[in-house]
Amino acid sequence: MNEASVLAPSNERQAVPEQPLLARLSVAMFGMVMGIGGLANAWAMAHRAFGAPQLIGEVLLGLAVAIFIVLAGTHVLKLALHSAAVREEFAHPVRSSFFPTISVAAVVLSIGLRPYAHGWAEGLWWFGAVLHFVLAVTLIRRWILHAQDEGVLTPAWFIPVVGNILIPIGGVPLGYVEISWFFFSVGLILWLAFFTIVLHRVLFVPAMSQRSMPTLFILLAPPSIGLSSYLAFTGGHAGAMGDIFYCLALFIAILLATLIHHAAHGAFFMSWWAMTFPADGWAGATLAYYQARPSRYTAGIALCALTVATGVVVWIGVRTALHMASGAAFHED
Repeated sequence: MNEASVLAPSNERQAVPEQPLLARLSVAMFGMVMGIGGLANAWAMAHRAFGAPQLIGEVLLGLAVAIFIVLAGTHVLKLALHSAAVREEFAHPVRSSFFPTISVAAVVLSIGLRPYAHGWAEGLWWFGAVLHFVLAVTLIRRWILHAQDEGVLTPAWFIPVVGNILIPIGGVPLGYVEISWFFFSVGLILWLAFFTIVLHRVLFVPAMSQRSMPTLFILLAPPSIGLSSYLAFTGGHAGAMGDIFYCLALFIAILLATLIHHAAHGAFFMSWWAMTFPADGWAGATLAYYQARPSRYTAGIALCALTVATGVVVWIGVRTALHMASGAAFHED
């Protein structure tokens, strides 16, 4: 669009018709499943660690499964009826990073469903692991072949990486230890590389947009999920590596707490869900670490993390309901 067309009166410009609601649905909405399902898994861990009410985790898990079914169905329809919109979303430099939320959500639900429906949990784990592998290879290959604009890079680039680190939490209890080591190894090394890239972008490139700021919380996910995966491999024994994961996650959590006003203020966007899963992961990891190294300090941190994660999910859930009721959720760019 040239300058003349920008300056032309609105009645001289041809109005662009709005796309149908189905075509406007964002794949990032699967972040709701990650946030609610992750909190369900954290409460299930709290039940084992402190005897917290089991019903809380079960209700949250049921809600996450229901949302996943609805979103999966609507996105299948979107792919069938509006494939061009899906291709456009997948080609976008920022939105494409949210496609792995589908696979991560499947693995999160697999972890929660395992005690209740082993067959469904195993099927979801395989679906999530295979889909995540395909998406991770596709996206990283694209980043290598095409020069990326550092100005639009956000911590959402961690999603394809964090998913790799998450897969062992569901895979090891199902007996897929070797496959889980593959994903954990890839995720761990790529996390270290991408952490440097993202930190450089945050420090030396102009500030991210208001909508992208909540993705800063994704920085908390890799060490938190990494700790839970490591404990899955070791049978719950922390060791030196577990201590490193725990302390790094604790430091990042404290740092992000000081940035909460900058990361979440002003108008609400669905991107705020990016804060939920990292908070859930931190809560689950601290609860698992408490079981590995029980003390009043680790107990206090675990209970604090669970309280924070629950508050964040409830707060953003209420804001989302109001956002959807107003229709604004379906008109985000």
